[in-house]
Amino acid sequence: MSRPAPDPRHLLFLLEGGEGYGVMRVWETLRRGLSRRGARITAVLLRDNPDLRARWTAQGVEVLILPSPTPLPGGGVLGRLRALGARGLSQMRLSSRLAGEIRARGVSDIILQSPLATPLASLAARQAGAGVRAFWMMPNTVSGGYALDLNRRIYRALFRLGPLIPVANSHHTDESLGAGRYPRHVLHLGIDTAEFAPGAGAGVLSRADLGIPEEAPLFGVFARLTPEKGQGVLVEALAQVRDAHVLICGGPLESRFGQELQARIRALGLETRVHLPGPQAEVVPWLALCDVALNTRLDPEPFGLSVIEAMAMGKPVLAHAAGGPSETIVDGQTGWLMSEPTKEAYAEGLRRALAERARWDEIGAMARAHVQEHFSEEAMLDGLVAIMEG
Repeated sequence: MSRPAPDPRHLLFLLEGGEGYGVMRVWETLRRGLSRRGARITAVLLRDNPDLRARWTAQGVEVLILPSPTPLPGGGVLGRLRALGARGLSQMRLSSRLAGEIRARGVSDIILQSPLATPLASLAARQAGAGVRAFWMMPNTVSGGYALDLNRRIYRALFRLGPLIPVANSHHTDESLGAGRYPRHVLHLGIDTAEFAPGAGAGVLSRADLGIPEEAPLFGVFARLTPEKGQGVLVEALAQVRDAHVLICGGPLESRFGQELQARIRALGLETRVHLPGPQAEVVPWLALCDVALNTRLDPEPFGLSVIEAMAMGKPVLAHAAGGPSETIVDGQTGWLMSEPTKEAYAEGLRRALAERARWDEIGAMARAHVQEHFSEEAMLDGLVAIMEG
């Protein structure tokens, strides 16, 4: 029985099954946008996710469940190396089955985001033959924490052997791969500027219900409550700045860091100026409440989807410059960049933003126009299609 010829409109999405907010939003954008452009999509989940499976099946996507490769345990350098080896062997066994599914359906290309699935995608694409390629849309930078730079060496070997092609979400993310001669691309993420638009979500929530004065300048942070997201440094900075209020949407509030953050807020006497509604699945109404959005991540942000979401809603953004925000924010025009992840630098950033309060509407309008031109859903899809066709 002959197999179908590869169809350039039939794509295979390779998902872990437990993706978080930013990664899943990218998947939803790809599913919606590529389907609208005539692509047929088959999704493979390495771990079953009943909600995702039901939602995508209802959208006409064929969803397959393949057994997940061996998880990565901890245990120091040797433990990590052993885990890499174990996962590699597991993916080699799984790759034949995945290649068979690709051949049976006439899939032309694989799209993935998870770094842990890169060997599986590369092996399956090679075994499937017929020019099948795997495009790794890198959601994060590559860690330098492995002995002998082993993980980067493995990635670069996969890139050179093909057909795995990295598509980084920022120049910063791309640079984390290091030097190498192989096909590589940078494609900034994009969002639906109709969903994230000025006025969207307005009136759903009330400042009064949250105890926030209507006239108070309100800054919003939308991130998990973890030390590296910088909420702790932000609170210390806020203690040096008068009048401003901060809305911190994230969780878990009951975690150790969440409890420590709340204790520090009380110790600094900021209970009436820092508001903690917890994690929010729908961020648009909460963004609508804010005057300025914040990205306070301490280490370099790979891209920062929340930055362009806020700008698309006409909100200026104040962010730590390291990583993606330096590629999405035009300092002084669409927001402001903080040079260091310290309480002094963050306090200065808050003061700088407050000093330009009269320009917030103007800056927000420029931010919206900037996203529409460079970071829309259509711009991202145009770029991805061009990469795949090229």
